[in-house]
Amino acid sequence: MKLFEKIKIGKEREIRFLGFPILQYGKRNIPNGTEKYIKLFPKSFEHKALDKILKFIPKEKNHDHVWIVRTEGLGETQILNFMIDELHERYHVKNPCIVSQREIYKELFELYTDIPFYKLNIKQVEYGTYLKHKNINYKGKCFHIYHCTNDESMAWLKSHQNGDDSHLLVAIKQWWKIDTFSNNKMCFSKEVINSTLKKVKEIELDLNKFVFIAPEANGAIKLSNEFWLKLSSQLQKKGYDVFVNTVNSSSLLGKTADLSIAEAVYLASLAQDIVALRCGFAELLAFIPNLKSIKILYTQYREMPSYRFKKIYSLKQYPAPNKKNIKEYEVKNEDEGVNAAYNLTEKSEWKNITGEEEIKLNGRAL
Repeated sequence: MKLFEKIKIGKEREIRFLGFPILQYGKRNIPNGTEKYIKLFPKSFEHKALDKILKFIPKEKNHDHVWIVRTEGLGETQILNFMIDELHERYHVKNPCIVSQREIYKELFELYTDIPFYKLNIKQVEYGTYLKHKNINYKGKCFHIYHCTNDESMAWLKSHQNGDDSHLLVAIKQWWKIDTFSNNKMCFSKEVINSTLKKVKEIELDLNKFVFIAPEANGAIKLSNEFWLKLSSQLQKKGYDVFVNTVNSSSLLGKTADLSIAEAVYLASLAQDIVALRCGFAELLAFIPNLKSIKILYTQYREMPSYRFKKIYSLKQYPAPNKKNIKEYEVKNEDEGVNAAYNLTEKSEWKNITGEEEIKLNGRAL
C-alpha cells in the first residue's frame, strides 16, 4: 500500500494516506453548473458510490455480499457464472445479490443462477470509475467489483497490442485467483420456453430442421450481406429452414422474430446447426447444454487480425460442455484497410467457410 495516493475522478481529486481519504478538492456538479470545493477527512469516492448503489438493494433482503457487474460484453459477463461458486466459498457467502446498470444481464444470470438481480440507475462515472478496489467491506456488506476497474481490462488489451497472445481466460483467472472454472449448466424456465415457441410458431419456423444464424457483432468486423445470403441460399437448397437472429429485423436472410436473449439462446438449442460471427452472444450459444453443432467465424477484432482474435478468444478454451461440437474458422480480409464487409472468393476463403470439404451440418455438406 502506498503511503500517499492521489485519486483522480474528472475534475475532482482525493488524497489518501495509507488508504484512508484525508482530503478532497476540485470542481463538482451542482444543479446550475459547477462549484469549487475542498473538504478534510471526507467520505471516500468509493463509499459515496456504494451509498448510491445501496439505494437499489432492498434492505429487508439482508444481502451479505453484493456483486457489482460493470463488464461491457455478454461473454465476459457470463464468465462470472463459472467463477462464482469458488468465490462464494472463499468469502463464506450466504445471501448474495447481483447489481448492474445493464438490465439485459438479468436474463443472462437467470440462465445459470437464482441469485437476485437489481438494476442500478446511477451515473456511469460513479459506477465505472469511483470503485477502485476489487473487494470492499462497507456497512456490513462485502462488495465485489467485476471487473474491478476499466484499467484492468484495458491493460490486458494493451498487452495484446504489444504482442501477448495469452488467452483472455488466463488473465481472468489471474485477476480473481481462480484455478478452475465450475461447470454451471444453463437452464431455461418454462416461461422462456413457452414464449419462444409461441413466437416462432407465428413465423412457421420448421423446428425439426432449421439452422440458427447470428450474423451480428459489436466489436468484430461484420461479413457482407452477400456472404450470409449465399450461405442461407445453400442451406435452403439442402432443405433447411433458416432463422436469423438480428436486431435489425431483416428477413432477407431468413425468418426472424423479436426474441429476448434467453429466448434466442433457447431457440438456438433446438437448431440442427448454428453459424455465428464471433461475439459475446456466440459465447452463450457455445454453452448450450445439448449443443448439436456450432460454427464460429472470426474476422478482424479492433486492431487484431482474425488469426490472433481466434487464438486469444477461442471458445475451445472456455469451460463449454460440448467442446467437440464447436468448430472455429478464420475469415481473412481480402481488401486490407477496408473496415466494411469481407468479400470472400469462391476458390479460397469462401471454400473454407462454406465448402463441402470444411463445414458440414451433422454429416451433411452445405
